[in-house]
Amino acid sequence: MPSNNFLKLAYADVFPFAPEAEPKVQSSLDVEFKLKADFGSHICTNHFFEGIQTSFLLAEFSSALEISYEEPRRTFSFCFNFEGNVASRHCGQRYDLGKGYYNFFFDPDPAKAHYFNSGTSYNIFHMTIEAEKLLSLIGEGDPLYDRFADCILKENGIPGFRTSLPLTVQVKSIIQSIRFCPLKGAARRLFIESKVYELLALQIEVWQREYETSDFHQPAAKDVELMHAIREYLQLHFQDDLSLKAIGKEFGINECKLKSGFKAHFGRTVFGYIQELRMEFARQLLSQKSTTISLVADKLGYRNANHFSTAFKKYFGESPSNVRS
Repeated sequence: MPSNNFLKLAYADVFPFAPEAEPKVQSSLDVEFKLKADFGSHICTNHFFEGIQTSFLLAEFSSALEISYEEPRRTFSFCFNFEGNVASRHCGQRYDLGKGYYNFFFDPDPAKAHYFNSGTSYNIFHMTIEAEKLLSLIGEGDPLYDRFADCILKENGIPGFRTSLPLTVQVKSIIQSIRFCPLKGAARRLFIESKVYELLALQIEVWQREYETSDFHQPAAKDVELMHAIREYLQLHFQDDLSLKAIGKEFGINECKLKSGFKAHFGRTVFGYIQELRMEFARQLLSQKSTTISLVADKLGYRNANHFSTAFKKYFGESPSNVRS
């Protein structure tokens, strides 16, 4: 999870248009916001339709950011990540989304957050659609309607796909045609809106396929409890020499179920999470001026300081010596 090293900001500090504010115009295109601040810069271009908002974000942040916001409307949120590694908090958990992948979430809890690493360029297409709008598009005759309507009525979160999906050529083509549409006026609005609905149609088709194969069903309560227990175990033992076999033996679960279950619940691999814990712990140690880089490397089990420094820079985008300075 994010540490105190993340610069914590409100959404309005980074994006002038806050998601909780209703757009003045129900249907408007190319609403652009730019930012230049000490912590980074971005250009965010938005399109608004009835019940739907899309955003293109091109950004580079010099500081690691935790951006919190309130979303009072019940919306399905889609994130298509073309560049950078972004994370979000949905359904009470943090989910990481790597370059070239996308996922979606429905989270009735209005409190949400996005996490961005420092020294990283981002190219993201984001889309939100109000829950009632999506249900009207699916229609009552589709099995998905009952599935989603039940979750919305009971305010149960839908934590997206168990494994983030790759950006296919077709998905990329649709998004790029929206981004670079050369038309103007009414023709531009109709074209972009049609492409947004085309993207939603593809998504509904994926949902239907996932639903039919049962991969989209909610996990059993006992599986949820088990994965949370494993995560707590890792938080206590991340400095140990861990293996999937040893962790599985500790909890009476085979390696395959451990790998797939942990990724499904928390959006990253077991060792990806262990790496996150170790790097965040290393950063905390390095903030203490009396702690040397060699000592931190030794505490985390690295063979030498160079190996640790390489891993640290790959994770945070800056060297351990920069953190100490």
